[in-house]
Amino acid sequence: MATGRTISANFITGKDTKIISLREKITHLITGEIKDKNFQKEFLKDFARISYTRDAGAGVAAGKLQRDALCTRGRQGKAPFSNRNLRWHPLIVAANPIKYAKEIDKIKIEGKDESQTLVFIINGKRYPSPKVYELNQRHVALPKHWLPYIDNLKHWSDNLWTQNSCVIPSLEACDWNDAVETYAILGIAVGIEIYQANFEKIFNSITDLLSKQTIDKKITLPSKVFPNKKSEFINC
Repeated sequence: MATGRTISANFITGKDTKIISLREKITHLITGEIKDKNFQKEFLKDFARISYTRDAGAGVAAGKLQRDALCTRGRQGKAPFSNRNLRWHPLIVAANPIKYAKEIDKIKIEGKDESQTLVFIINGKRYPSPKVYELNQRHVALPKHWLPYIDNLKHWSDNLWTQNSCVIPSLEACDWNDAVETYAILGIAVGIEIYQANFEKIFNSITDLLSKQTIDKKITLPSKVFPNKKSEFINC
């Protein structure tokens, strides 16, 4: 089964960097409103450590907020699932076609023995497993794409699964803006409920920050479903 970190864990795009940077700014705003210095240290240690990686870093390098809000859950097994990856990772797998992702053309397996590599053909272009993070829009691999290789894949070694752990399940995928809003909501909830931070100041500063994001100007943040009452954050 796949046992190590997700393939290309340390490689992020320019857009990924901007998104994680926005999350870092949210963290600073929350930390600044936690007045007790010991509480600040605890919040940063347990919840808000930062890792500019696809999988939140080895072990618990990043804090709980990044691991839960920005990343898919850690998993192992005889499948090409990433052992944590960014929720907006561009290659997903699903049982059926989905509206927000284009189907890949096909899958190929290249190489021999312990050098076998999954290659995804998309619009006629090859994307080996370590390079799928470079896709500029979301694509989906369906059961029909895997079926021709079932007899081969069921005999793959742990090492082969690990070096090809390059997809995420559709049920754990979301757009980057939804992941960032989730991070902000959870961060505010933790800050005010556990560390006695001032709700109004945190809420106003974070919503102002979100409204000025320049990652994608076609997206308006905060969204209409973003909570605006203290009780909604505490009960989230």
